[in-house]
Amino acid sequence: MLSTTAIILITLGAIIVAALAFYAGKLIWQLQQQKQKIAQQQEHKTTERKKYLTDSIVLICKAMLEGQCELSEGALRLWVLLDHLVPERTPDPNTSYPGLYQMYLVVKDMPTHEARNKQDKALTKQQDSVRLKAEQDLKSTILQDTAALLNRFQPE
Repeated sequence: MLSTTAIILITLGAIIVAALAFYAGKLIWQLQQQKQKIAQQQEHKTTERKKYLTDSIVLICKAMLEGQCELSEGALRLWVLLDHLVPERTPDPNTSYPGLYQMYLVVKDMPTHEARNKQDKALTKQQDSVRLKAEQDLKSTILQDTAALLNRFQPE
């Protein structure tokens, strides 16, 4: 037969084990809650970023179609936004928007802002000539691509 001391120690041990199990369960539950909250925050950020990118694409498309934005500048901006919005490249923008892609290829390496102002004026004129010719040659295709993008991201 067990002595009173042994029963007390066993009972005390069982209480300690139960308390530790409860505490461990509580910590696991808190960790799951924290993971769920982080996942929700990341999903919210992703949704907000996608909305920002989509709104920017719509705004640039409208500006291009209304003639408020140069086709080369719009194509460059749209291409960068598409790269960020659709990293898996589905549908493939190279084939879905060939005019924008061709214009992007023409202007992607041309300097902008301060770098453009610092370069030789003759080089700037030459680049402008290439850019304007490409805009003229690709205008109808770019505008079709822009309208298609607008319909994709802002269906009526």
